[in-house]
Amino acid sequence: MWIGSDRFQLIDAALEDGRRDDVDRLLADIFTAEASSGRVPTSCPSCRRDLIRNPLPAVGIYVSTCPDRHGAWMTADVVETLRGFVAKHATLAAKKRHQIRVLNRLLIVLAVVAPVAVVLTDPERVAITIVGAVDSFYDRRVSETHWPARGWLYKTAIPTKGGAIDAHDELEFFHRLLSILDDGITNRLNIDGALKTRRPPGEYEALYDVYRTRQLDVLHRLGRLEVPDRLRPIHARLMVASDQQIRFYGTFADAKRQTPSIDLGRMLGDPALKIANRELLTAWAEIKRLYPNLDGETGRAIESHLCGFDIL
Repeated sequence: MWIGSDRFQLIDAALEDGRRDDVDRLLADIFTAEASSGRVPTSCPSCRRDLIRNPLPAVGIYVSTCPDRHGAWMTADVVETLRGFVAKHATLAAKKRHQIRVLNRLLIVLAVVAPVAVVLTDPERVAITIVGAVDSFYDRRVSETHWPARGWLYKTAIPTKGGAIDAHDELEFFHRLLSILDDGITNRLNIDGALKTRRPPGEYEALYDVYRTRQLDVLHRLGRLEVPDRLRPIHARLMVASDQQIRFYGTFADAKRQTPSIDLGRMLGDPALKIANRELLTAWAEIKRLYPNLDGETGRAIESHLCGFDIL
């Protein structure tokens, strides 16, 4: 079965326009198509260049990829092995929320990152590489008119029954908090990704204005939350972290306009960045102190959101 890069572009366009039926159809076409079990072709159907046989050590299979990244050829046994690999090693978040989407991304992105995957030796690092490749794709597409939903990796939910948080008002607080942080994570990832890419200086300012407007709304929604008494110190730290994050990205965007080569590594000494990071880490430590018997599912959901919201 040949999976071309154009298929991923069609899926992305459908996602951007909110055409979920088209997304489902495109994914179904990929996963229900009969993979060829015969002879693998030696050249790319698009550019006719010789395909490169790339090993994927963690999976134990070989994929024939186009050197110009037009796609990859996968036989029936390769497709089934990849399905089993993802089912076994995908994160809990991916399994719960977007398993079929992650499967599709794995198959498509392998055509792009297969040469890199040769040096990887464990599933966790493969997953990190794949997420990074997908993030890079969206980083370049962020604009004033296109603000893609991000942070699918962090969108885990806490259980409503059987979890360690059994006080109704506290459970309700965390459910609402994570929903707000979902939007905050999207905003952070988009401005962070935009600042990673080379753009005209004026574009950094315009994108920061979009981010600031959206993140101020997140801060406002956080401020309107009904907070149980013993969670007020945690909530206060989240408010401070949100405010300082906005300040930091303003400073970062200004620096980027003046020095396009500057990156996050050179901004680590910024006071607002330090405060935001410290407040989020302290909030998580306080949550663990209040709930010493925090169950794994609840803990992962809260921690992943705080990690996704954190700049570092």
